[in-house]
Amino acid sequence: MKSATMSLRQRLLLALAVPLLLTFAISAVLDYRLARETADAAFDQSLMDAVLDIASHIQTENAALTLVLSAEAEAMVRSNVSDSIYFAVHDKQGRLLAGDGDLPTNIGLAAAQPYFLDSLYHDKPVRAVIHRIDSPYGNITVTVAETLNKRNHASRRIMTAMILPNLAVILATLLAVYFGVRRGLAPLEHVESEIASRSPRDLREIDAAATPREIQPLLARLNELFGLLREAAASQQRFLADAAHQLRTPLAGLQTQIDLAAGEGRFGPDTERLQRINEATGRIGHLIGQLLTYARTEPATYLNQSFEPVALHDLVEQSASIFLDQALSKEIDLGFEAGPATVQGIHWMLREALANLIDNALRYTLPGGIVTVGSYMNAEACFLTVEDNGPGIVAKERQAVFERFYRIPGSPGNGCGLGLAIVREIATLHGAHIRLEEPAGSGLRVALVFPLAPAQKVPPHGQ
Repeated sequence: MKSATMSLRQRLLLALAVPLLLTFAISAVLDYRLARETADAAFDQSLMDAVLDIASHIQTENAALTLVLSAEAEAMVRSNVSDSIYFAVHDKQGRLLAGDGDLPTNIGLAAAQPYFLDSLYHDKPVRAVIHRIDSPYGNITVTVAETLNKRNHASRRIMTAMILPNLAVILATLLAVYFGVRRGLAPLEHVESEIASRSPRDLREIDAAATPREIQPLLARLNELFGLLREAAASQQRFLADAAHQLRTPLAGLQTQIDLAAGEGRFGPDTERLQRINEATGRIGHLIGQLLTYARTEPATYLNQSFEPVALHDLVEQSASIFLDQALSKEIDLGFEAGPATVQGIHWMLREALANLIDNALRYTLPGGIVTVGSYMNAEACFLTVEDNGPGIVAKERQAVFERFYRIPGSPGNGCGLGLAIVREIATLHGAHIRLEEPAGSGLRVALVFPLAPAQKVPPHGQ
């Protein structure tokens, strides 16, 4: 499984945070060593004072060394609130003169200068000092050891006093790095949001003047790509216009020749064949028109077009002149209920969508039926509707009828199955959705619903 790619922000934060945290870790280790050395230096002097205090009680008796240390004096030497203190005094032969006989000591380490070492005594870590004292009657070795409680406590206090400021500096630096990276990447986020908010048809150049120099070459390449797409869209528009002309011209010529042949009586009494030829020609013409319309709704062909206000009520009224003759020929009552409603869109596309809905309604409504075209708006959306009292569409077919070239089995007429597919493409482009509803009785009501932008919504009365 492929792992997620880190964002640029994450990379920058990681690249800056890791050295800072590593520096803090190294600083903490060095601070601990310094704190320990500082505590040892202070308390080692206390150990040395205990050695000198014990040495001051050494006396000679009968040319021999003895340690005269009363119980009270020994208690004072051993007294310590936090730690236990141990001592031992040996002569030059290693005989114990006083103190703790099992205290580990190494007379070989004794010297005129005190020797400090860390050791264990009764399974407890201790700090010890060994010191040799010269006297007229021979050398003696004094060893004093104490547990490490107050040393550890002092080391922790010193280390805390050193680490807390460092930690505060590191945290403040990390916070500054976070907000600095966030602020530094703000132009990238602005460019990203600008591109994300564009529709597929918006190929305007991105203004790179206010962006960081590092991404200006990238934006320049992107603007070049937008330019190529605009040129490709314009080329495809020209091709479609030429194709429409080239396809419709010979088809019109064919229809003219059929009409001339029929006028000259070439088909004789076989009017059924003439009718079939006329139907086939009309179907080809309708299919070509639908294919070209569908192609024009593809994203590549409308990239250079911009949205503008379109009055849906005007579209409804204009449809009367286009479909009135077709409705009269089928004895269908074509009516209009044009309420004020305006949306942002591409005028010719919305006209085509409405034309396909009306054409479908007229094709599938039986003679004597009723087709009503309307527009209106409420507080939430604008609506463009076409309602008929024809056979309708059963619920299980309502999703499939939007597929290209799909026709409900057994459908009358000579449709090509592209009408509702075109309507869906245009609705999607305009951010609208389609409702297929069954009005009271029978038939079908198709509604294009255009949600209003927040600025267009009218608040309820009293607010």
